[in-house]
Amino acid sequence: MSEASSARYPLTRELAETCLARARDPLPAEVIEIAKHSLLDWLGTLTSGWADPSVGMLEAEIRAEEAAPRATLLGSGARTSVRNAALVNGMASHVLDFDDVHLGSRVHPSVPLWSAILAIGERDGLPGQRALAAFVAGVEMQSRIALVMGEEHYKRGWHNTATFGMFGAALASATLLDLTPAQTQHALGIAATQSAGLRAAFGTMCKPLHAGHAAASGVLAASLAKRGFTSQTDMLECEAGFIELYASARDHDAIARALANAPDYQARTILFKYNASCYGTQGSIEASKLLREQLGARLDDIERIEIRVEPQYLSVCCIPSPTNGLEAKFSIAQMVALTLAGWSTVDAASYGPAALDDAQVGRLRRLVTITPNPQQPRASADVAIVLKDGTRLEQHINTSRPEQDLARQERNLSAKAGSLLGERLEAAQVDGIVKSVLGFEKVGNVGDFIARFAQALRKD
Repeated sequence: MSEASSARYPLTRELAETCLARARDPLPAEVIEIAKHSLLDWLGTLTSGWADPSVGMLEAEIRAEEAAPRATLLGSGARTSVRNAALVNGMASHVLDFDDVHLGSRVHPSVPLWSAILAIGERDGLPGQRALAAFVAGVEMQSRIALVMGEEHYKRGWHNTATFGMFGAALASATLLDLTPAQTQHALGIAATQSAGLRAAFGTMCKPLHAGHAAASGVLAASLAKRGFTSQTDMLECEAGFIELYASARDHDAIARALANAPDYQARTILFKYNASCYGTQGSIEASKLLREQLGARLDDIERIEIRVEPQYLSVCCIPSPTNGLEAKFSIAQMVALTLAGWSTVDAASYGPAALDDAQVGRLRRLVTITPNPQQPRASADVAIVLKDGTRLEQHINTSRPEQDLARQERNLSAKAGSLLGERLEAAQVDGIVKSVLGFEKVGNVGDFIARFAQALRKD
């Protein structure tokens, strides 16, 4: 069967048409700003993440293939195929778990999208304005799929950045390759049959690999569709299609209502991290920072630490005794202990042997109890410290709300990117890159921008 069934809501066609149109329409000024902020944040996390040994392993593997040099591995300046560049850049930008998030879809939006967009944009010499529009459209795609799939997909153990991110990367690539809506339906079908990524891999090198795989597979899906490669044109909604297999059958009238009521411009709700760990740990970390100020020198007086979070975080980021840095990023108890003990939640040393073996950190971690609270808003945390004399100190933090002051967000992200890029570049080089990204709609050729970026890194 190659045509959509009339008995089912034509979801694949609807999303292809809607999201392609989103890329072609003029964008609101604040949405452009957020897209640029996301690119800036992505570049910083990628550059810093390139030092991780797992990225070196993947780069060595793909360079051994001797692919045609069409796109740049941004952390090293080496050039490879568009797909391989998307793969490695995607992994590198997620390996620190310091990149942006979209809570509504449970997707890290930038890593599959910018990795695909910049690889194609570099090869084809596309302008920055088209890249920004493709990003916004890709966010729309992966967010709308999440909306119709509901929470069951994630609860089953799928990693949404891998599964939904692949659709976002395919749609963003389709916009840059000028696919028609019909071709885009095929691209989404090609993506659907490749979609994979398990939450069981959290805390291992495979989690960032998911992001790179989503980017590369999205590029492949759109590229094949442009060549005439076909798939089901209703792969999302057809019998035994993506929805039924990945989240069980859904009521198609409910899908229509969900899309009709979808918030406009999902990019408006992108959130950014300021601690290099799973987003489920962010509220507990921020609450612990405030509690540390209240505690002063009384760390030894702590009798217990009580934390309440959304129930699902107990299966996502609740590793009780992490044995390596990747596991530490998925341990609320470890991140709270690190914070209270005065360690940075950003520096690489905080995820190395010294922090993992630190006696004070270990003692504080063992004092933590984590309780699920079904009424707890997503990405919020209640943290209470009880001292030996009965004193109780409490903080509630909700990290689920997007920043409304975009000028303040720009300052914060410029500082974050400046710190990450500054690990390898001089201050003047960092300032030039930040300025270029914040004016990305004026970039005439993405390839020229990437060439300047890679040249700066080669001089480090």
